[in-house]
Amino acid sequence: MKRRALNTLIEQAQRVRDDAALRVAGAHRDAEAAQRTLDTLSSYRDEQARAAAQRVEIAPALLRVRERFARRLDGAIDEQTRVRSGLQEAIERRRAELVERQQRLLAFRTLQARRDEADVRRRERIAQRETDEIAARSATRRNGGEK
Repeated sequence: MKRRALNTLIEQAQRVRDDAALRVAGAHRDAEAAQRTLDTLSSYRDEQARAAAQRVEIAPALLRVRERFARRLDGAIDEQTRVRSGLQEAIERRRAELVERQQRLLAFRTLQARRDEADVRRRERIAQRETDEIAARSATRRNGGEK
């Protein structure tokens, strides 16, 4: 693989990784919003329960309305709990995707680093060979000049 192609792959892998990181952050925001909604609903249910407990006498019609409202509120809480759980699962999936994308990027960077090291070693060998050749020619001239 040519250096230019590898650099292109690294750039693309960085963009994909960055996109995955944004999706993780978005999933966190969604889950936090769902949790806040759930907390609000639960708090409201608790307030309603406290208010109902403080009243000693209540008309049967009002009691039925409050019970129906409490059932609806409990249903909303159950639904919001499911939504929050689904969003928590989405966070985990997004995190796993991010880890996978980061590993792919690191693999490309490792390949690039190994290639760079190989290039340095190759240049060092060439320089050493040239130095050896110059030294050999110099030694030959010195030895030939002494005769």
